[in-house]
Amino acid sequence: MGAYLSQPNTVKSSSNGGNEKMSYGFAAMQGWRVSMEDAHNCIPELDEETAMFAVYDGHGGEEVALYCSKYLPDIIKEQKAYKDGKLQKALEDAFLAIDSRMTSEDVIKELVQIAGRTQEEAPNEKVAEEDDLDNEEAALLHEEATMTIEELLVRYGQNLNALKNKKLCPEGKKESGDGEPPSHSEKGINGEVDSEMDTKAKSKDEGASVAGSAAAGAGLSKLRACRRAGGDSSSASGAAGSCEGEKDAGPSCSSSAAPVPGDTSSKFFEDSDESGEEEDEEGSEEEEDGSEEEEGESSDNEEEEDTEEGEDSDEEEEEMCLPGMDGKEEPGSDSGTTAVVALIRGKQLIVANAGDSRCVVSEKGKAIDMSYDHKPEDELELARIKNAGGKVTMDGRVNGGLNLSRAIGDHFYKRNKALGPEEQMISSMPDVKVLTLNPEHDFMVIACDGIWNVMSSQEVVDFVSQRIKPNASGAVRTLSSIVEELLDHCLAPDTSGDGTGCDNMTCIIITFGAHLGSGDDGTKKRKPEEVDSEKNGNDCKKAKSE
Repeated sequence: MGAYLSQPNTVKSSSNGGNEKMSYGFAAMQGWRVSMEDAHNCIPELDEETAMFAVYDGHGGEEVALYCSKYLPDIIKEQKAYKDGKLQKALEDAFLAIDSRMTSEDVIKELVQIAGRTQEEAPNEKVAEEDDLDNEEAALLHEEATMTIEELLVRYGQNLNALKNKKLCPEGKKESGDGEPPSHSEKGINGEVDSEMDTKAKSKDEGASVAGSAAAGAGLSKLRACRRAGGDSSSASGAAGSCEGEKDAGPSCSSSAAPVPGDTSSKFFEDSDESGEEEDEEGSEEEEDGSEEEEGESSDNEEEEDTEEGEDSDEEEEEMCLPGMDGKEEPGSDSGTTAVVALIRGKQLIVANAGDSRCVVSEKGKAIDMSYDHKPEDELELARIKNAGGKVTMDGRVNGGLNLSRAIGDHFYKRNKALGPEEQMISSMPDVKVLTLNPEHDFMVIACDGIWNVMSSQEVVDFVSQRIKPNASGAVRTLSSIVEELLDHCLAPDTSGDGTGCDNMTCIIITFGAHLGSGDDGTKKRKPEEVDSEKNGNDCKKAKSE
């Protein structure tokens, strides 16, 4: 099961609301994920002339997203720029302000309380996830205990230099001519064994020892952190190998290249065979002995260089440590949220975005993006990440962890004291776009990436446009029913793919004017003054999925 449920949770939270100036419909669905980490705001009357709509897509926990939905509206109104009518500056200041609060002791305590409450609301899902991980870890350790030392070395990416540097064998490798037999570890590599039965027994014992020490040294929390970064349980064994395999390797989740079992053409085995041949040579002349000594000195120098490079590599791997790998998880440091916030005042639409949630406006059926998805591999984002001391891995993750480059929270990635908050690896500074609304602007869609990973901006606009108009009988569907259909359309049939359609899904449709409807879902037709207004994302009604 890993990061997903055995069956999707298709129960939807949904609501409709608005006033004479605008209407909205909202729906959210947990889907395949083991917990719901999204939150939102639908506030048609933030003040007498301003409306606010927002979607927050949490990660590492739901607490930061829920905290933002609760406090960000008031924090926006508190900004001096907001009172002066400078809404763009007000949004920027509010994002930085709420992010800064995540480091205060009082807010951290509140985040812990929010996380605790949400876990109590869905205890079976949480317990099922933990039990599944425990079973996987136990199965992994049992498998390693029955493996030969050669198979263990292949899994954990050990090489001959690691043996020479005493990373695996405490006694180290004996030089040829000492009269000492090679260690058991070296025999396993060179194929020099006393007997088949003896080798199997020793390999099993040593395999159990390596597996046991790996689990004890690294801790189960590191394995879970790696699996969270990997995204599904299929990468669990790979994450385990990279995190728990080497005692001195550092807490990185990046896996090293290892030879394929049985592949004798690999450089790994070539080095071993050459070493064995050198040990078997006898009757060398003095000149050859001298040259061998020189080669030995050169080899020692190379080993020292390798050691220095290894130390440098360890330092780099320290930077690749993921949140929670030290066994201590702190809300706001190891968790965060994207945020896309839209303010409507008069004819002005102001949208602030940090992360990969998105806001799109329909202009006569054409999609107009009002936000930009922040991804680590993008040129501007990558430059900031590197300048802050971070790196982006081949799979597009910051230091092997987050696959987005801007978010509120995630202070594990914001520890460079020489830089301001907007210059950190993960920045909370939003991009802001402004649009002057006109009669050609039909509606607006705000949604998390659970929608946008499945459909493009234009596809979503087309989907809504086809359903928002009156049908042949003149009936108009409620906006929330359209959103619910959109969520079902984006839901993956199973989790066998790349994760597309398996995420939490939250979406809001806003029309720039009153939207009345009595659709196929039986919703009663309402007048503008009867349309309910929703203060925030925590008081919406529940609706069962079809």
